[in-house]
Amino acid sequence: MICDAHIHVGRYYRMTDAETFDRSDFYYEPKVVADVLKRCGVDEFIFSSISCQRHVTIADVEREARETQEVFGSGAHPFYWVTGSFYDADPDFKILDNGFFEGVKIHELETPWVKERPRDLERILSVLEERDVPVQFHSGEDAGCYPHEILPFAQRHPNLRIDFAHCRPYKEMIECLKVCPNIFTDTAFMSAEHYPELVAAGVESQVMFGTDLPIQGGFYGWSDSDVTKSLEHFYREELAVVGAEEYSEAVMSGNFKRFMKARS
Repeated sequence: MICDAHIHVGRYYRMTDAETFDRSDFYYEPKVVADVLKRCGVDEFIFSSISCQRHVTIADVEREARETQEVFGSGAHPFYWVTGSFYDADPDFKILDNGFFEGVKIHELETPWVKERPRDLERILSVLEERDVPVQFHSGEDAGCYPHEILPFAQRHPNLRIDFAHCRPYKEMIECLKVCPNIFTDTAFMSAEHYPELVAAGVESQVMFGTDLPIQGGFYGWSDSDVTKSLEHFYREELAVVGAEEYSEAVMSGNFKRFMKARS
């Protein structure tokens, strides 16, 4: 069984020249992304709208999410990417009242929650903890995104299931996973060679398979002009790497199920 904890739909970049790194704005259609995952044998996935980095409305985000789920089915789990403006417009998260969105996405590089709005971030996490709604943080080597910077927020909300995405830097992530059992991480953009160290460190039960599809389109120069074909080729290569590294059943699906709880 394949469960991907980190997928996006919506507007992002596509590299048009691998030598000059020229990129053009591109819309990754929900149907295209969902069809690729279905053909690659994915059973369930968490996704959010990368269009939130553009000037879109909450209604636009919900439309994209519903379109994705209509194409793929109930195995597509929509997360609500809460931007600063979305939060200001709906601080009580009424958007979650109908139960459609199954989690929330937070990205420091889109809205500097940790650096500039920590009180709002605390309130967001308190609301989600009370509602038992999981959250995915972007983490990595950017100010405000390092695992140790987000860790105190997670520790103050021990009943909240939190995905520190990307497992980067992986050694720092391992230390955070060890001290905070409600934290998970995913393998999106993580080097597969680090996986054995996660196992050796005893944190495998907190690791979920993830790819960040289709974000790779903004970083890799694909020779094929067919976006669907390019995405599928990339995904099958990712699955081949997973096979070679022998990711456990827990990483490929079991931990995802626990993270999503009864919703998956």
